Amino acid sequence: WYQRRVRGIDQNIYPIEVVLFTDNYNPHSPMMMLLMVLSLILTPTMGEVKMIKDHYGNDPIHPEPCLLTCAGSTGYGKTKFLEGNAWGSPLVCINVDISKCGFVDTPIVVTSLNGAGYNDFEVGMSSPRGISKSGFHINILNQFQRDAVIQDVTKKYAEHWKFNINWIAVGHNCS
Repeated sequence: WYQRRVRGIDQNIYPIEVVLFTDNYNPHSPMMMLLMVLSLILTPTMGEVKMIKDHYGNDPIHPEPCLLTCAGSTGYGKTKFLEGNAWGSPLVCINVDISKCGFVDTPIVVTSLNGAGYNDFEVGMSSPRGISKSGFHINILNQFQRDAVIQDVTKKYAEHWKFNINWIAVGHNCS
């Protein structure tokens, strides 16, 4: 958790919070280092960050000082996936809990799939579903048949390659 006071466009001083969550916090991991560096780089400019449209495409109804950026990871090598099926093809999925962010309504969520390998062959990792103020769901499927090796995405496959979901959510934490 990181808090800083910045001057807004209207010249008033506002507290800005950046919250980092992970089930496996390791300050020396590459992803955590990247998130911390990005938060330090981006935080000074956050006084001018403005949410133009909310998750539903509407004008935001909450005051700007309530805007919160919250980020986290399901944990490199720690993520426990579930298996599923989509149109006859196997998939792995996960429900991601973001309730610790304290959003009062549905935030905007951006996700990516990290891993030790083959995470670039999959689809779905940047398409969160069922986004709410407390969480979202991700389905991961194979993108296409690979000529060299054809292997379905399974729980064992995802955990072997240390797949994990990194996420950043932007929303309001007060009304």
